This record gives sequence, C-alpha cells and structure tokens, in this order.
Amino acid sequence: MTGRSARLLWAAGLTLLALTVIAAPAAGAPNPSPTVTAGTAPATATLPIQVRLTSIDPVAPQPGDTLVINATAKNLSAAAVSDLGAELLMGGTVFARSSFDNFAADASGDVLNQGLSLVAPVHPLPLPTLAPGKQETFQISVPVNNLNLPTNAWQVHELGVSVDGATSAGVGPVGALRTFLPWAPRSARFGLNPIQLAWLWPLIDRPHRGVTATWFDDGLATELAANGRLSRLVAAAATAATEGSDARAGRRAAQQQLNSGHRKHHHVTLPAVTTRNVPVTWAIDPMLVDDIDTMRSPYQVAGSPRATTGKGTNAARSFVTALRSAVGSSDVVPLPYADPDVTAAVRANLGTLVGVAATTGRRLLASALPSAQLMDQTGWPAGGYIDARGVNALYSDDITNLVLSDAALPPRVPPSATPSAHTSLATAAGPVSVVLSDSKLSTAVTTGASAGAQPGLALQQFLAETLMIETEAPGEHRSVVIAPGRRWSPSAPYADALLADTGEVPWLTPVTLQHVIDSPIDTSLARNPLSYPSTVRRTQLPPAYIDSVSALNRDTAEFASILASSPTETRPYGTAVLRALSTAWRGDPFGRNDQLAAVRQSLQTEMASVHIATHPLSFITLTSHGGKLPVTIANDLDAPVNITLQLDANQRLTFSHGGQVSVSIPAHQHVAVSIKASAKTSGVFPLEVHLLTPGGKRYGGAVKLFVRSTVYGTITLVITGAATAALLIAVAIRLTRRGLSARRQAAAS
Repeated sequence: MTGRSARLLWAAGLTLLALTVIAAPAAGAPNPSPTVTAGTAPATATLPIQVRLTSIDPVAPQPGDTLVINATAKNLSAAAVSDLGAELLMGGTVFARSSFDNFAADASGDVLNQGLSLVAPVHPLPLPTLAPGKQETFQISVPVNNLNLPTNAWQVHELGVSVDGATSAGVGPVGALRTFLPWAPRSARFGLNPIQLAWLWPLIDRPHRGVTATWFDDGLATELAANGRLSRLVAAAATAATEGSDARAGRRAAQQQLNSGHRKHHHVTLPAVTTRNVPVTWAIDPMLVDDIDTMRSPYQVAGSPRATTGKGTNAARSFVTALRSAVGSSDVVPLPYADPDVTAAVRANLGTLVGVAATTGRRLLASALPSAQLMDQTGWPAGGYIDARGVNALYSDDITNLVLSDAALPPRVPPSATPSAHTSLATAAGPVSVVLSDSKLSTAVTTGASAGAQPGLALQQFLAETLMIETEAPGEHRSVVIAPGRRWSPSAPYADALLADTGEVPWLTPVTLQHVIDSPIDTSLARNPLSYPSTVRRTQLPPAYIDSVSALNRDTAEFASILASSPTETRPYGTAVLRALSTAWRGDPFGRNDQLAAVRQSLQTEMASVHIATHPLSFITLTSHGGKLPVTIANDLDAPVNITLQLDANQRLTFSHGGQVSVSIPAHQHVAVSIKASAKTSGVFPLEVHLLTPGGKRYGGAVKLFVRSTVYGTITLVITGAATAALLIAVAIRLTRRGLSARRQAAAS
C-alpha cells in the first residue's frame, strides 16, 4: 500500500468514525459550524498542525511558469509531530461568489474530501519533526503546465495544501489549508474589458488633543514613526503609484526570502512580471493633518506628575514631506474635520456642526496639500452607511457624490453578476451620485490586516474574487471600489502587495475614484431604498453623549458672543466640539466621556473669567428717595468683552432702563457699573443681579445682594406731618392759655 493510499484510508476511517458519532443519539441538535472570514485564523484547530499561507507566486501564473506556494506549519498540539510532508491539491472551477464564500469560510478545513485531486507529490518539510509550539516554513513548487488548465478561458480554482505526519493516532493528515488559484492566461484574450478597480485609501486617526496646548497622549508619534501605521500607508501608496516591474520583482523576491527565514532551500527563480502604476484616491481627515502640523513644533503631553515634551516632532516633519510627495496632484476626498459621526449629529439637530466641519476640513487640506485635487463634492460616511437625513445634510453642504457600502443600497433581486459600482440615489433635495464599495472585498482586505490574520490568504482571496467578478460577465464595462476600514493597520508587505497586485494581473485595470464617478450610472439593476440597519445604528455615538456635546456647543457659542474682537479665545473650543463628534469615539465610551468632561471644565473656567466681582450678600444703602446701585464686573480674559448687567425686577425698587446696562470691558480690568434706582419703601430686601450676552441670554450665575433703604413713604410722611401739626397746635394752645392766665393775674394785681 502506498503512502498516499494509507493516508486516504486513514482519512476515510476518520470520516466513518465522525459519521458514527453524528448518527449516535444526542441531547439536542448539533451547532452549525461558525462562519469565518477568509484570511483569519480558524475558530478552532481540529488538526495539530496549523498551516498558514505566506504567498503564491506568480500572482497571475501563465503557461510555462512554475507555481510556488510558500507557507508555514506550526504545531499547536502538546505532542511532537514527525515525518512531516506537504502535498498540493486542486479542485474544480468556482463559478459563483457564494460558492467561493463556502470554500473560503474555513481556511483550515478539510481538503481531502472536497473533490480536490493531487497535483504535486509530497514535499518533505525542512524540519521533519515539529515539537509543540514550533513553526517551520516550507515551499511547494509545481510546473503550471502540469496542472492541465485550459489556455482559452479564465477561471478560479479551489486549491488545497495537505500536511501529513505521524502522531500517536497514526500516520495521516495533520494540517490543511484552503485557498484559490486564479488562472488567466493572456493568450485567451478573455478579458477584453478588465474590471476597473479603484482604491479608496484612508488616512484617518483619532483625536489626541483636547482644548489646552497639552496633548492628552502621544499616540500619534507612534503612528508617524518610520514603521508606524500612517507611514506604512503613505509609503505603500507612493510606491504603487510610481514603481516598475523590476522593483516589483525585487521586492517580491525579498519578501519570499524574509518569509523563509533567509533560507535558500527550494529556491525558484521568479518570472519577470509587468506592473502598471496603481493610483489611489486618498480619504484624509483634516484633523490629522492639522495635528501633524502642530507636532512639527515642540509640544507637551500630559503626564504624572507633570507634562513632558512629546516625541513626535521629527517624525511629524518627515511625515509631512512624505505625504506631500505621495499625494502630489492625486485626488483627495476631504472628510469633514475630525470625521464626525454624521448620522448621530444630524439626528440631534447638529447638522450645522457637520457643515462647519466640512468647510473647515476643505480649507485646511487646501492649505496643507496645495497640489492635490480636492474632491470637494464627495463624501464617505463611516462604514459606508448613512440615513436619509444625513444625506440631506451633506447635500446642503454641497456634497453631491457619496461613497457607500453596497449593503446600504441592496439590489431588489440578487443579480447574476456583480453590478458596476456607480449608481444614484433619489433624495428630497435631488439625485445624488453614489459609488458603492464592494463590502465583501473591503471586509476581506481589512480583516487580512488584523491581528492573527493570514495576509497571504487575504491577498489570494482578493486576487481570486476579483477574477471571479470578471468571469461573471466577461466583456462588460464594470467598476469595483475597495474601501478598507477607516483605521486599518496593514503591514508594509501586505499593503504593498495589495496595490502592486492590482497593477500586475490582467483582469484588473487600476483607476481613480473620480474615474468611477465619471463613468455611466448602472441602470440595469433595481435597488431597494437606502438602508441604515439597526446593527449599524447601535454602533454610532449614543444620544445622551450627543446631547452633552450639544450643550457644550451652546456654551461655546455664548462665550464667543461676548468677545468684542475676533473669537480667538473660543476657537480651541470650537475644534474641541468637532473632535468630540469624531467616529473614533464610537467604541471608546470612557475615552470620549473623559475628554468631553475635560473640555467642559476648561470652558467653564474660561467663562468664569468674566463675572460679577461685587461680593455676594453685600449691602448697598440708599440714603435718599433715589440713588445709584454700584456693581463691579471683572474681565480676567486676554481679550475685551461686551456684556450687559441685568438687575432682576423688585417690588420695592424701580430701575432706569429696565435695570440693564451694557458695557465694554477691556482685557484684565474691573469696571464699576451703576444703575439708578428709586426706593418705594424703607427696609432691607434682597436683589439678584446677573450678566447677559449681547443676544440677551444669561451668562454665568446670579449674584444675590441686599439693598438697605432709609427713605420714608408718603403715608408715613402724612402721618408724621399730621402728628407734628397736632403737636404744634397743642403747644400753641397751651402757650396761649398760659399767656391769658398771666394777663389775668397781672390785671387782678
């Protein structure tokens, strides 16, 4: 019996055993297998060896080439596995994306019982025995002509790698890998109209500054470092837009050498390739550019026990140069400043802030990237989802082109072929041009960069699935847009390979997003109304938080209204409000609440610099019927203010001018303001005074004072006068009587 037959018999025995277990009585139905996105690690490892794909070369194999599969094998079990060898298997043609998904769902799934046939003999692994936790790279090579593929058609084939070895259970399969082989011989002239593929390349971060000059963290310095996330994205896009075939082949060879741990076993000379330049359309958050520009000068980062100097100054200076060089005159989608959560903001009647963010963003990017072609009328809401109110709000800000997920405008009837990306959306304001990103490809590309993922597997899915789209309707003019996650973090080789492969394979033509927008609208497919699923709504910023941001915005507006000159004092608070609406806070409730509280506290402290300086509960005495009530107002700001003093109505006092006096107070000065008052009665009674903005809104809290009046009222004066008169009359009568009595006595004498 051959080794191959023994392995198949062993696999058949396992299958029979599994069927027996399934057929046995069980308490409840078995759970369905979990769905796993291609490119990610399997949820569970049923075999001791985990096989991970590194690369398949060439990416578009042609007749006469040698196909090279680079992979790694890692022992996940607690016991050593010996006599290791790997073999390559190939299955039939994949005709639909749904079938593609079923095979790709489990990267480590069974390959022996999937109808795949052996196409390459067993290749012993360089290290035939793997101890627990150990990993080894290996390579399988096979002449393409041995695969018996047709030369007159383009196809996608299932591809599998089976690793065999010896364990305590016997000899047989100990690891597996499922992937795809795209086959597109140029001699077939099959793709007369290759798929036009556009990349939307996000350059977006999260807020790192509040309202003070001190940053709350130095995380952006890490992102801008030579191998930081943002630097990798810029470098990959710059390379793809300019490199040639020699550079591409050299980098792929270097990557293979790196993947093989600098070993040279099983080395296969790579064929020459032809690489076209691949343009990307940038999606840039102006807040990021603004922060980087600020970082170019020394800055302070909050710390304990005191702030320290930030570490990103040199990196920021280098990054600005690299970014301007990479962008050049490319197309740029200017996101609103800080990438606000548009749907959540508009639902809370903060659409005006979204407009301010959009205007601010365009102005900043126009200044920072003067050579770029700003796509001012194009917007890309978070996740590619937005509701009708959000669309209307963006439309009012002159955004008439939207990049949405294809799941946001699903077709009424599942199409037989992937439709073209350009469509339209009817709104109350008018038709809006919509470019739909391919959600499956965008998700696969994003997932391939996540922790624990297999970038090589994700690359292979990207290549195979784009070829499958082409084979669905060959000859038709169609476009596909890929929009990775907003803050995805691909490795340098992965990001580089994604773009370079786009320009290398014959079934793709790299284009810009503007090219897709300018292409004809696909009217062949009826779509459902705009969808904004509840699952998406639950991820947006919550209403309670948005209400707090709205209150902060109102306070900021009140503060700005009292400033006599340009509101430079409130500009930091205005941008802080925009940062508070950032989509980056969606998954960070503690971070967003802490930063919002810090900004609110800072604003309250600033607003309290303009206040009533007269001591609360002070006594003011009126010594006559009319008098002046003096109140002192302080302005401790660095700017002059216009403010109004208001005395609340009081039944015992009347005020001139309705109890209001408007004054202008220079910076760092106290001004005494007097209001004429008339007392209606005597006594001591309370009086509340407060400040008003020029618009008549209350500013700050009220101060309670006491007024002491010594004035007599009219009744009191009449009574007093009558009593005095009666007293005088009585005295006069008594004096008269005394005089008469004295005269009588004198006459008698």
